[in-house]
Amino acid sequence: MNVWPAHQTVVMGDWLCRMAKGYSGRANSACLIRPKQIISGRDIEEITKLYRDNGLPPSFRITPLAAPDIVDALAARGFAPEDPSIGMIGDAPGHAVVEGLILDDQPSQAWLEGACQWQSPDKRNTGYLHEIVRNIRIPARFASLVRGGHGVAFGMVAMDRGMAEIGAIMVDPARRGEGLGRALVGGLFGWAGSAGARQVFLQVGLDNLIATRLYESFGLKSLYEAAYWRPSADGR
Repeated sequence: MNVWPAHQTVVMGDWLCRMAKGYSGRANSACLIRPKQIISGRDIEEITKLYRDNGLPPSFRITPLAAPDIVDALAARGFAPEDPSIGMIGDAPGHAVVEGLILDDQPSQAWLEGACQWQSPDKRNTGYLHEIVRNIRIPARFASLVRGGHGVAFGMVAMDRGMAEIGAIMVDPARRGEGLGRALVGGLFGWAGSAGARQVFLQVGLDNLIATRLYESFGLKSLYEAAYWRPSADGR
């Protein structure tokens, strides 16, 4: 919640209902803040209404924090899992010097444009991204990897009480296979280690095997799986 803040957050019982105009799944979903809590039909209805009233599809981010009954309750009301991901974690590597890596403590317009330009169409709005990252109140760095005078890879890292998360990783699709992702990630992990992080963590799509293998090569391991439960396509 601290390293990737939403634009607005509404507390409803044991759920943080996060909203960011649809930019990113995590910032636009209801997330549990206490483990193994149950959910009532009324809770589901109220959270669903909250999201719809704000022009967003209802979404519950379900992780191992959730009691099994929550999945059953959502399924009974026509929700189904989408966009499965893995949470990965590992010890923070040591300091790394990466040629051409620029680390800024504030997101520049060039960084915002670089981080959005190769995203899916729903994540190309630099203003929406800026509203998320400008709300970060913990140490953070916004990284641009430059080759030949042009940005070819972008990402960020934020650290909260010895835990650092990397995210918003994007590499020029035309330059894949050149080791740019490894250089970028290594530089971000290196900053985290030099800044005092004990561990690093991240989220990666369950089907993104290339990225998963890259992170495993840095010593990260899978910790849990998550998915977003949203109303199914049949409109129930």
